[in-house]
Amino acid sequence: MFTRSKIIIAAIAIITGVAATANAQQDFSFSTPSGQTVTLSSMRGNVVVLLFSGVQDPQCRDGLKALESIADRYQGKEVKIYWVSVNPATEVTNHQLESPSGLATSIPVLRDTNQAAFKRFSGKRAQLPTVVVFDRQGNSFGQPRKGFNPNSDFINDLASLIDSLLQS
Repeated sequence: MFTRSKIIIAAIAIITGVAATANAQQDFSFSTPSGQTVTLSSMRGNVVVLLFSGVQDPQCRDGLKALESIADRYQGKEVKIYWVSVNPATEVTNHQLESPSGLATSIPVLRDTNQAAFKRFSGKRAQLPTVVVFDRQGNSFGQPRKGFNPNSDFINDLASLIDSLLQS
């Protein structure tokens, strides 16, 4: 016969296991153009912004410029901002990723080699570009932002989201 304490301990073990599995499923590996590996879990402790795009995306340049503005605004704060290429290595070389769309940028560039993270975070209807924001614990926050309208208030909207995560 199960005692109440055994049931509670079993429930805690199950919940802990589910939480660990969820976190493990959310850990993705990316590569830099120089060949280093960066994991999503290594970014914990920071608010993280990932903009998934491709060099062929006509909105790539505008998206990178918007990320530059956000990066300038949060320089020195616990915010990490990355442009993530969904292009396969056979399509776009690491050298080409150093300046996506011919634009020199200070935004770190990552490659989602098999598009695993993009597929996971873009939802059922994948669209480029897609912006995903993570809280300091590494959990995706809110819905992914799909598409990029340079006439919108994208920078301030994203900044207000980052501000709220920095305050929590």
